[in-house]
Amino acid sequence: MKDTVQLEFSVTERNSPLILVVDDDSMMRLMLSNALKTEGYDVIEASNGIAGAELFKECRPDLVLLDVLMPLMNGFDACSLMREYDPQNITPIIILTGGDDIASIDEAFSHGATDFLTKPINWELFNQRIRYVLHAKHMDVALRESQYKIQHALKVAKLGYWDLDFSNDKIHMPINVRQMLALDGLPYMEADDFFDLVNEEDKDKVKYAFNQAINSASGFSVEYRIRGNDGKERHVFQQCDVFKDNNNQAQFLLGTIQDITPLKRAEEMILHQAYHDGLTNLPNQALFKERLSHALKVSEHLNNSNAVVKLDVDRFKLINEGLGHDTGDMLLVQLAGLLTHLVQESDTVSRVSADEFAILLEGIKSQDEVNQVIQSIRSFIANKTFDLNGEHVHLSLSIGAAISPDDAIKADNLIQCANQAMRKAKSQGGNQECFYSSDMDKRAHDRLSMERDLRSALINNELEMFYQPQVDVNNRKIISVEALVRWNHPEQGMVSPIRFIPLAEETGLIRELGQWVLNQAVMQTSQWHQQGYLLRVGVNLSAKQFMQDDLVDSVTGILQSSKLPANYLDLEITERIAMLDAVSSINKMHQLKELGVNMSMDDFGTGYSSLSYLSEFPLDVLKIDQSFVRGITGKEGEGAIAGAVIAMAKSMGLEVIAEGVESDIQFEFLKWHGCDYAQGYLISEPLNAQDLLNLLAEKSEIKI
Repeated sequence: MKDTVQLEFSVTERNSPLILVVDDDSMMRLMLSNALKTEGYDVIEASNGIAGAELFKECRPDLVLLDVLMPLMNGFDACSLMREYDPQNITPIIILTGGDDIASIDEAFSHGATDFLTKPINWELFNQRIRYVLHAKHMDVALRESQYKIQHALKVAKLGYWDLDFSNDKIHMPINVRQMLALDGLPYMEADDFFDLVNEEDKDKVKYAFNQAINSASGFSVEYRIRGNDGKERHVFQQCDVFKDNNNQAQFLLGTIQDITPLKRAEEMILHQAYHDGLTNLPNQALFKERLSHALKVSEHLNNSNAVVKLDVDRFKLINEGLGHDTGDMLLVQLAGLLTHLVQESDTVSRVSADEFAILLEGIKSQDEVNQVIQSIRSFIANKTFDLNGEHVHLSLSIGAAISPDDAIKADNLIQCANQAMRKAKSQGGNQECFYSSDMDKRAHDRLSMERDLRSALINNELEMFYQPQVDVNNRKIISVEALVRWNHPEQGMVSPIRFIPLAEETGLIRELGQWVLNQAVMQTSQWHQQGYLLRVGVNLSAKQFMQDDLVDSVTGILQSSKLPANYLDLEITERIAMLDAVSSINKMHQLKELGVNMSMDDFGTGYSSLSYLSEFPLDVLKIDQSFVRGITGKEGEGAIAGAVIAMAKSMGLEVIAEGVESDIQFEFLKWHGCDYAQGYLISEPLNAQDLLNLLAEKSEIKI
């Protein structure tokens, strides 16, 4: 550091930031390192807490990414040890945790962590988070350096100070301070003229601080806003001591003044991000709940009501899948703007989840007042055409409302009531509103109804198999399909697997459902073989299905009855399932491999498997999760993770299938990097058996 004085802390100067990655999972270290190096950072690695702390002490990195669960020394203890080497908390330490475990996050902060990231990591936001933390560190170091130099100047060179002489009631500021605050003129200023520059909201507390110092002969510290001659407002931190004469009477004030605007802006930005949605800039769920709680307390004294209105965009998933996630985001931003303009300025519009919004209506008098707002929103949306990069889209909303104090008097309960009302509107086909009523025990009712209907669906043939083609990236021929189950509910229409698969696992129906899917997929593939189409079929196994004792016997029986050669069946398990009990998973996979079937690891890169285990899994295929593919947009440096996974899979002799391919750029990138097969909406949406047969009959290869 290029200083003329010896500072109490030091920061190593480097051409590029040095980041320490501490994680016992070699696969995670590889993925983190690749992502960081792509952004131009230097990376050092450690596989346990002890080694990480030693590297921290030796190298003094600019930032640390620290896993929690590690051998020899866990992340919490390693963080504490690093803070002993860095008592002023200069180096940011980001804890990597396996989920939104509040207790673990609190413990991480208590051990000196700066921030946290949850696994699986959102790679699209990862690099921006790293840049922001490094920038915040730079700002923090600059502020520390500025504070120390000012204090040193006041002590040794008497630079950067201000004083108020009681004999003439004038404030004196040296040239460097006046330049910092953009104050023109002579170094002396009348106290009243100085107070005129202070923000009106802060003026009283500043005058009070000065008067207290004069009258009680005690120093002060105060933060306030001041406007310079350049018209800009700055946040300053001012402090002083009172100097007394021989009669112990206050004679003059001497102190420092510091421009803390960058720090305040950083604090405001962090606070804003903590309470606002990153996409729409609307208040998020935390801020919505805070405002609702305050409104409910105010209503206790004013004897009025508040309403929570929940809105869900009907068929938003279809828009996302059909037009792409970027277009879906564009729609949400436009809708957020419209909702904000359709309510009063005193009301709060919040985005609380992916395609759900909430509105807080304060001080309402009746349900009719709430209904008028809802109808104005519905009417406007019904007549609104959303222009999304040339695609014209019409929306409908499922709306639920709850009103205090009749429906609930606590914020959480009122929000839950509105949720239940919204779900009822959704379950009845959407494009309607529903007010909460006391007989809506929706959660239990939904679960019981869905479970009952799912049992009936297995009996009444309401389930249908769909198949998404997978093509050879070199010749674009369809060589395999992934089997996907869909539920055609007699009342609700097509029910998303996201709704009924977790319920099937929870109730035990997954065993029967999984057996049905496996049987249908194998039988259909055998039929295609008889028709001359030698396709391979991939079937996803749930955690409970994979762990059941008779799985091998079940697969054996289905293959024998269908007469499908075993090598045309590809059983897929996710990385997370494989790591639930790695040793048992390896044994079960070997048993299945002995039958001749292929084994695939699905959604690779989103779980917690390590290279040591991955090399032991008897795999044939690695499927790259679509979150990695989605990040490939053609910009330099993007797709590093996908490229690394392909290279690793090839080194292990595995075939690679990329999921979620939606653009030519993604397809060509994967092909160039040696990916074997591609699957996604660029190639084809999932098709029922007859539509797939028609596709096979029409063309031998897919034009991309």
